[in-house]
Amino acid sequence: MTYVIETSDLGVQLAQSTILHPISIAVKKGENVGIIGSNGAGKSTLLRAILGLIPHNGTSNFTSKSANEKMSLVAWVPQDRDLVWDVKVESMLGFTLEKICEVSKPEMNIKRTAIKEALEITNTLKLANHNLKSLSGGELTAVLIARALVQQTPTILLDEPLASLDPMQKVTILSLLRDLSASGKTILASLHDIDIGKKYFSRYLGLKSGKIAADLPPKEAIQKRNFDRVYSK
Repeated sequence: MTYVIETSDLGVQLAQSTILHPISIAVKKGENVGIIGSNGAGKSTLLRAILGLIPHNGTSNFTSKSANEKMSLVAWVPQDRDLVWDVKVESMLGFTLEKICEVSKPEMNIKRTAIKEALEITNTLKLANHNLKSLSGGELTAVLIARALVQQTPTILLDEPLASLDPMQKVTILSLLRDLSASGKTILASLHDIDIGKKYFSRYLGLKSGKIAADLPPKEAIQKRNFDRVYSK
């Protein structure tokens, strides 16, 4: 079987400390996988190591790729929501196409279809002419997912996409991720809101102290015996 995300003994060390012990995981096309665990368990570190954004040992199927190859395979939605430029939503997506996807300006009229489709999928078309800093937390998260969609990659990695969102905004984003997965996209996202997420993710990877402590369907992962394996001191 071919996996869309695959790691082999992927680990991270900082100075003399092991932040992420060697981890081997495999994620199939169309899976919607949540990475759960306490603060400091290594969730964000695992995502960044998979992408090759930080020094690491071992491999993932992305780490050996060139930057251009990687950007055609996987899109990244980081937890950091700080924005350098307060530009319009449509302008940001256009910039992504032009710079990241290397679409030349003469082709932009053709490629605006991709922008419209990404905004429609994320239900943010009405925000196209809004400035980024005017958006609510939920709107901004949806727009950043739209930015990932214009890359037209088969895989999207997200770091805490539910952070700082109210309950309704969380449901909106979770529903969007589930729909993207159903359409064939592969989703890997870290999260703290494991109870609300159980209806939307197909699988939970539980991290504890930089090790995989559970790999189960969400409803099983949150049962006490499995929950304790991930969250107990």
